[in-house]
Amino acid sequence: MKRIERLIFRPLRLMIILTLLCLPVLFTQCKKDKLPVNGDPVKFTWLAEDYPPFNYLENGSAQGVSVDILEDLFTRLKLPIDRSAIEISDWASAYETTLSKPGNMLFSMVKTPERTNLFKWVGPIATHNEVVIFLKKSNVQIKEIANLNNYFTGVIEGYSSIEVLMNRGVLRPNIIVYKSVSELYRALMENFEVQCIAYSDAGHNLALQAFGYPKDDFATPYTIVSDELYYAFNKETADEMITDFQNQLNLLKSDRATDGSSTYEKILNRYSVIEHSTDGITDEMVISLVNKTAADIESNAAETFTKINAGLAPYRNASNSALYTFVYDTDVVMVANAGTPSSVGTSFAGKPDVAGKFFRDEIVQGALSNGSGWVDYIFTKPDLSGLTYKTTFYKKTTASNSKVYIVCAGKAN
Repeated sequence: MKRIERLIFRPLRLMIILTLLCLPVLFTQCKKDKLPVNGDPVKFTWLAEDYPPFNYLENGSAQGVSVDILEDLFTRLKLPIDRSAIEISDWASAYETTLSKPGNMLFSMVKTPERTNLFKWVGPIATHNEVVIFLKKSNVQIKEIANLNNYFTGVIEGYSSIEVLMNRGVLRPNIIVYKSVSELYRALMENFEVQCIAYSDAGHNLALQAFGYPKDDFATPYTIVSDELYYAFNKETADEMITDFQNQLNLLKSDRATDGSSTYEKILNRYSVIEHSTDGITDEMVISLVNKTAADIESNAAETFTKINAGLAPYRNASNSALYTFVYDTDVVMVANAGTPSSVGTSFAGKPDVAGKFFRDEIVQGALSNGSGWVDYIFTKPDLSGLTYKTTFYKKTTASNSKVYIVCAGKAN
């Protein structure tokens, strides 16, 4: 009898074990079956507003910073994308569609606290500066945001401008809403319905070119807010897809190994999205860091390089990550970098910034000739988006291993 029981129950136990082992596979397969709905980029609908220079329609095809970046992300993921399939529409309807329907993505969107949990995000794409714009010949005076309550300010429907202004004390009756950029500028320039408008500084420069308005007629004296633009995906989008896109965007920004400037930087430069900015770093802070690093390299080069590449303080400022040390050898090879350690070992000889300036060669040549000095160029800050004008202080030092190195640190200019 026991033999019969063994013959009967052994296969049964085996079947149960095999079933349990197969359950993860079955669930994984179910998960994969859902991907075509919420995780297959080819099946997504890509929505954008008319918001130059980031996304806009030209000759029937989507153009702009965000479009070029998205196309490159698809290429890196080995997926097809057709620019004509990107739908440029009004913001309000595109926002509602992306919010309510799986399989949709909207760009470019400011990631405000109110929106954070409504979407899944990939970015940042670029820095977005919202500024006050008015005509110089007018009697408008803006020294602080509260001054806008003395005037009517135009904004575009669906943009974050309304909530940004109201959160800073501007009364709703003083904010006039328009459906498009052209309507916004006509209200200021031709119909005189508003005395000010709130719009991005990069978009303003392109709008002037498009509409033929003289740049000198306008003043932009006040920055309302500086924030970041993102790709916003419907909340039901598969996490794997979000991770894939984010990883590729990170690589797009950081890969400068080929010719000295990343694809990301080239795209921003293509649309002249370069800004002067401040990062709270003074000349004295930069010089002090370079002098400290040079002294440490003279004392113990190997240990100092290890600490720099680990991003440790003081070589990367603990409270302001934009201040960090980087070091070249005399052949313009990066030997240490607290901001972008992945660049260590790369030769940057003959590799310019996006404007064609061979600033790294100038740094090394200047240090060898003069000992120390400053160089200006265009760059992207680590962990941030957008191109900025940067200035770097450099200093030649002889290390404990008797080799000559050029120690550098910089700040936004």
